[in-house]
Amino acid sequence: MRLVQLNLRHFRNYQALTFEPAPRFNYIFGPNGSGKTNLLEAIHYLTRLRSFRRVSRRGMIEEGQPGMYLRGEFCRENEHGGEVTLEAAVQGQERRYALNGEEVSDLLSYLDQVHTAVFFPDSPQVIKGGPSLRRAFFDRAIASSDPSHLAGIREYNRLLAERNRLLKGGGNSDIFAVWNQRFLWSAARIVARRQRYLGALHGQLALLENSLSAALGRRIGIEYAAGGAGLPGESWGRLLEGGENPEAGAEAVLRSSAERLAPEERRRGAAQWGPHLDDFHIRLGARRAREGASQGEQRLAMLALVMAAAAGFRAARGEEPIVLLDDLSSELDERRRADVLRHLETMGAQVFITSTERSGGGGGRFHIEGGVLSAR
Repeated sequence: MRLVQLNLRHFRNYQALTFEPAPRFNYIFGPNGSGKTNLLEAIHYLTRLRSFRRVSRRGMIEEGQPGMYLRGEFCRENEHGGEVTLEAAVQGQERRYALNGEEVSDLLSYLDQVHTAVFFPDSPQVIKGGPSLRRAFFDRAIASSDPSHLAGIREYNRLLAERNRLLKGGGNSDIFAVWNQRFLWSAARIVARRQRYLGALHGQLALLENSLSAALGRRIGIEYAAGGAGLPGESWGRLLEGGENPEAGAEAVLRSSAERLAPEERRRGAAQWGPHLDDFHIRLGARRAREGASQGEQRLAMLALVMAAAAGFRAARGEEPIVLLDDLSSELDERRRADVLRHLETMGAQVFITSTERSGGGGGRFHIEGGVLSAR
């Protein structure tokens, strides 16, 4: 998939912008505060309907304006081919989205059209921050390859809220048993999808060892830690790998957790187990990257995870995601940047790279200053 044309109205510091990028590499340079990150954020918002900077929609609207409008024309370059047009309009509290000129209410269909992989200065917070950031990162990556995962997460959260409501009432009714079984079934499928995805991701990380992860000097690993289940990550892996029905294996373990933690749940009035409490322990060699890696190692490890997830999407869906790399020159030294670019050249994806420095290499080069973009 590649972006053919982007149109913006009242987005951040762009009153109006038409951008026609190159089909492969796009280097966007200019001084700090000129709008480079805003351009990548616009592409991300149009395709994912959220900012990678975790700001509100109101915060993305040009100051003094009541709303914003984004439109993107994309070309699908896999064997199926075809064009995709996405539109997003925000006016006060009203939000409207269109796919190929038709307004849509089914956002799952909209979100499944174009996929972006993004690395930006705050991306290493996935490694350094709390479990919720890691769950969000991996769940989004899983959903890009398996759209049913997002619907499964939404259903699980609905069941979790109802189950907690019943627990606050004592959790002893017959109806609680019904909700508990539905909750257990939903939780087991999320755990199984996460484990299957990690198995595939480890394979993609192994392929990166000659480029990105080799610069770290240690292998990147990910261990799934199920909250409240009483099993370490490697035991989950052995339980779910190779079985004909990993969902059944996960359900058996979670059922045991539910029985063991039932008194504590009734006392607290809230679930004490389930995938909403799980974590992903990211390791460099034998040590957790969160505590045992330098900031530079954490940045490169996170970039390796983004690239591995992009490769996983390609393997699962048969097309490339659009790759967004913000402020790469300040995040990585020259040698590691060269490693990243060499790897990207092998992918075939459309890539957008921002920097304060004019970048070399083939592809399109665009200068931004004061919200004005020009080809160079």
